[in-house]
Amino acid sequence: MESGCCQLCSKFGCPDDHSGTSEVGENMYWSWSSQAPPANLDSFGVSASNSWEKEFQDYGWTSIVLDMATFNTGIGHAAQMAWPNTNLIGCGVKYCGKGSNGWHRVTVVCQYKSQGNIINTNIYQKGNSCSACASGSTCETSTGLCV
Repeated sequence: MESGCCQLCSKFGCPDDHSGTSEVGENMYWSWSSQAPPANLDSFGVSASNSWEKEFQDYGWTSIVLDMATFNTGIGHAAQMAWPNTNLIGCGVKYCGKGSNGWHRVTVVCQYKSQGNIINTNIYQKGNSCSACASGSTCETSTGLCV
């Protein structure tokens, strides 16, 4: 998955829209600044993830089922991150240079397989943290995630 995201940025330069890759979910994030970014772009991946996750806090949700009304509240990026059947995630970050507006742009693309945001399906599985880790994975107790 990660190589697909990196190839996407390499092949198409700096994407302005979703790739249309079949059978994967995709989140995109752009950062614009008057100053050039640091050489290490890792912090932009963290900012993107935080921005997407914040949709749950900003817009909330009333059910674990993703119906059209819930999706339309603006939680699509967050729901994709939490999707229970997603088991492969890859992200790429690219400095895109200065835009025509004179600002520096960094693009973050994350792809998720199996794709989420399937209407009338649960956003996440209820249960204790790490209670359903796949064979061969372990529980990262600091995050409650299977790794």
